[in-house]
Amino acid sequence: MDLTEIGSRIRQARREKKITQEKLAELSDVTPHYIYEIEHGMKAMSLDTLEKISLALDLSLDYLFWGNEALGKSPESAPYDDQLNAVISRLSRSERRAIEDILFGIIARLKNESP
Repeated sequence: MDLTEIGSRIRQARREKKITQEKLAELSDVTPHYIYEIEHGMKAMSLDTLEKISLALDLSLDYLFWGNEALGKSPESAPYDDQLNAVISRLSRSERRAIEDILFGIIARLKNESP
């Protein structure tokens, strides 16, 4: 995970949506300085903050992490060489289960459901 690239994508999306760092900070329950540090790759963020930023900017986590432009496609229509699948395929069974638990938790929270 490259914090500089993630921060750059966040900064670019924020600017395209004409949202200030202050407004994004407010929507994400963090300080404007923390948004600055995220955008410049100086700080990592919690899953909670990452979720709030992705919702505020209407960005997928896949885009934030890897810059994949193919957003909104169903898993069946995603390219076979999808980066997320490639990363997951290299993980051990226990690591895949941990990632699955995390993703299901995020998805449930995005849908305002309990996991």
